Amino acid sequence: MIDVKISFVVPVYNVEAYVAQCLDSIVGQTYPNIDIVVVNDGSTDGSLEIVRAYAAKDSRIKVVDQQNQGLSAARNAGMEHASGDYLWFVDSDDYVAPDACERIVSVLRSQSCDVLAVGRYRFWEDGRCVYDPISWGVCAVDGRTYLTETIIRGIFTASACNKVVRTDFVKHHSIRFRPGILYEDLYFTFQCLLQAENVALVEEPFYFYRQNRAGSIINSIKERDKDVLETVGLLERYVAETAPELSDAHFFKVLIYGWVANAVCFKYPQRKPFSRRANRIVKDVLRDERYRKYVRYFATSKHAEFKWRLPAWLSLHCYPLFVALVYGYFKFKNIFR
Repeated sequence: MIDVKISFVVPVYNVEAYVAQCLDSIVGQTYPNIDIVVVNDGSTDGSLEIVRAYAAKDSRIKVVDQQNQGLSAARNAGMEHASGDYLWFVDSDDYVAPDACERIVSVLRSQSCDVLAVGRYRFWEDGRCVYDPISWGVCAVDGRTYLTETIIRGIFTASACNKVVRTDFVKHHSIRFRPGILYEDLYFTFQCLLQAENVALVEEPFYFYRQNRAGSIINSIKERDKDVLETVGLLERYVAETAPELSDAHFFKVLIYGWVANAVCFKYPQRKPFSRRANRIVKDVLRDERYRKYVRYFATSKHAEFKWRLPAWLSLHCYPLFVALVYGYFKFKNIFR
């Protein structure tokens, strides 16, 4: 590929305080062969006006305005309007490094890949910043190996935002975001990695992921958090249809258990340990058979680390101690961070 074009897909919903920083980081790329599809998903603040002002100054920006349908539908709409060889999903409260595309294209010119993963920083408003590793010293690998190794090594990131994916690859495998649910990234990323023949890895932190934004989806507690259970079902069905031999694989069980635990079962006790509503949601998740079988596996498995076995066992047999353990662990961790 001599002249690689990258399409940025940016879903926008009520982010007037952040979207300018996001768009500045994209339009200011040192590599010019890009297009930017901004999907306004029914914003009720000034986000759309800001986006249109940027589009009036830069012809590479396409604005898609639609009624609110959720993040998945917005990303899918953006994919339909993208014209690049590769797709990069960037959330509108995040931003990317100014030379990201230039560095990424230099890799794509030398090696063909279905997915290219880049390093990322998680950052907080207080200036704190944490780097998330994406590899174990390799530069390229097949998708299934990457999925397995990152999960077992504890460095897997479900986010679609630090994955640059080949447009034709996504179309060929009919990979889309699942509309109508939260936590949609995992299912999309899982499909991509399970199908990818080649995954390139660039350790540099080109993506900057904002943490604890007020009003963000992941920063609030709601009934819809139980959508993680639907994601479990989607993953199980996808594996059964495409790679049934993985259904009983340890890494797959680690993925399911860890994903749901971190998304709901660990998140709520550390933030709202005395909330009846939060604890009811956690208990509903733990009682659901789609997830409970994975909890039982980790409560008794000799292959599981003790740090996973203990909370699994307590969540099944002594819920109050489970909440106390999770709350105490994260409280202690935050004091000495």
